Amino acid sequence: MGSDIDTAASVALCVTLAAILAAFAVVSLVSGPRSFERVDREAPLPLVGKAPMEAMYAAIGPVARILVALGVSANTITVASLVFAACAAVSFGLGHFGLGTAFGVVAAMADALDGLVARQSGTASRFGQVLDTMIDRYVEALFIGGIAVFVRNDWVLLSLALAALVGGYMVSYASSVLRELQVSDVRAPMRRVERLTCLLVATLLVPLIASAKFALSVRVELAPVVVALALIAVVGNVSALRRLMRGARIAARAGKTANSGGSAPIITPVPSSSQVQVPVCQAIEASSHSTSKRLRHP
Repeated sequence: MGSDIDTAASVALCVTLAAILAAFAVVSLVSGPRSFERVDREAPLPLVGKAPMEAMYAAIGPVARILVALGVSANTITVASLVFAACAAVSFGLGHFGLGTAFGVVAAMADALDGLVARQSGTASRFGQVLDTMIDRYVEALFIGGIAVFVRNDWVLLSLALAALVGGYMVSYASSVLRELQVSDVRAPMRRVERLTCLLVATLLVPLIASAKFALSVRVELAPVVVALALIAVVGNVSALRRLMRGARIAARAGKTANSGGSAPIITPVPSSSQVQVPVCQAIEASSHSTSKRLRHP
């Protein structure tokens, strides 16, 4: 975990992120605040708000325009994100957390780029929506799956990784159920952007801790990942269960009112951020919750 290549990758990522944030801050001071439709729909990240997301979108905007000019399709970029996620999973499984984080960041950026390219090229399609949603699920599973492979001999850490994987899926499942029940839904914590950010920041720190000149146990070196997995597992599962129970109670009250012949209470439909409303059966089949121009999970 503390190999030279992993440490170098973590340091390079830290420097790159700092440079992007600094450049975005300077541009914002000179030209005024910038807003992005996709970021506006997302909940602020804990402690840091939306600034990192806005900075990253500002950075990949020119890349999207270049890809459109080169004729690269949004679907190609979507598939590329899966390839990079697979590389990240293999790296995590082998204990190369710095290298794995680098692949993971590229996969996450590709996941954001496909939406920009589709909008700018006017090639958004129902097929692209389903493909994007499906690969989103695999990308997240690959990240946590790679970590699970690495800690497979430690049943405590392995259980934590599996609980985090379930927590992520439950957040998305709860959103699909509430949308089916037409129950208004507040922005729940631990949606997809938050989960990926939490996980990649944690894996980024592992090589930096492992490179310290002290003999540390594997659990200590993996402390950031343990914290990230615990947060995703606990917050994700608790949030999903609370939202599902709330939706069930509201739906039950509406059913009783309808059966008694009274006027059913008004249930506010869940606002959708996708460009195309997808029927519930397709939403459940694709496990979708739209947070981008393409059908996207929370």
